[in-house]
Amino acid sequence: MKISVWIIVGLIVSAISVSSLGAYFSILGIGALFSGAMVAVWLMAGSLELSKFVLAAYLHQRWHEMGTTFKYYLTFAVVVLSCITSLGIFGFLSDAYQSASNAIKSEQIRVDTIKNQQKMAQDEINRLTKAIDEIPDTRITRKMRLRAELEPAIAELTKKLNTLEESLSEKSLAMVDIQKKVGPLMYISRSFDMDIDTVVKYLILVFVLVFDPLAICLVIATTQALISRSQQQAAQPVATAAAAMTPTTTAATVATPTAPVVPATASLPPEPQPVDPYADAEMIEMSFEDPAAEIDSTASGKKTS
Repeated sequence: MKISVWIIVGLIVSAISVSSLGAYFSILGIGALFSGAMVAVWLMAGSLELSKFVLAAYLHQRWHEMGTTFKYYLTFAVVVLSCITSLGIFGFLSDAYQSASNAIKSEQIRVDTIKNQQKMAQDEINRLTKAIDEIPDTRITRKMRLRAELEPAIAELTKKLNTLEESLSEKSLAMVDIQKKVGPLMYISRSFDMDIDTVVKYLILVFVLVFDPLAICLVIATTQALISRSQQQAAQPVATAAAAMTPTTTAATVATPTAPVVPATASLPPEPQPVDPYADAEMIEMSFEDPAAEIDSTASGKKTS
């Protein structure tokens, strides 16, 4: 069956997009793992990614023509390179998650710090207020003097509480904005009653197990489709020429006259012929003629001549 052009185009686009994105994620992920020599690691990972796809296509086309040792070594190399790519993708996705997670944790630390400062300021206000209230009402002069001394400190602490409250509101809103990046993960973790880090780990493993093997399969399928398409196009002119050389009758078939069918009749015995009674007498008379007379007639013929 002839492969459609749209299927081949779709395979090419899918193979290029999936393999390119997988290589991009893998290169960035491996570079993040070895950040000390990031450019060199990027170059190495890029060359390995290219060789992996070329080897996969070559193995698929020349599998039955290669030696056993060479064939299985290249297969082992493709598998190892696929594992390296998967490791790079895992590093890239986990780094992306850790960036959002660390931002949430840092904002959470700031919020907790502000809450602790609020608590300390409120405790100080309560302590000063309690110190004023502990003076009995009989010593009103001392109480008024102490209140006058502590009133500025209490006002300063109250002002600090208001400032901390505004900061807390801002940090809380910033943390909500950051949580939007991992909101679906948090919902999944609450739905399955699991820790968010465990959910992220399983999701990354699913992506890793599908991404690079799918890219290799798409490259092999694309090369196979292109080869099949070229073979079909090469065989099409030969089939057309053979069809042109074969005579075809399009006119109506002329009816040829046929002899009328004579019905078969039963074979009859031959009719008896009439017997001549004088035929046998003539035959006997001819057989008994005088031979001497015949000799005399022959001799007289010679004399005459």
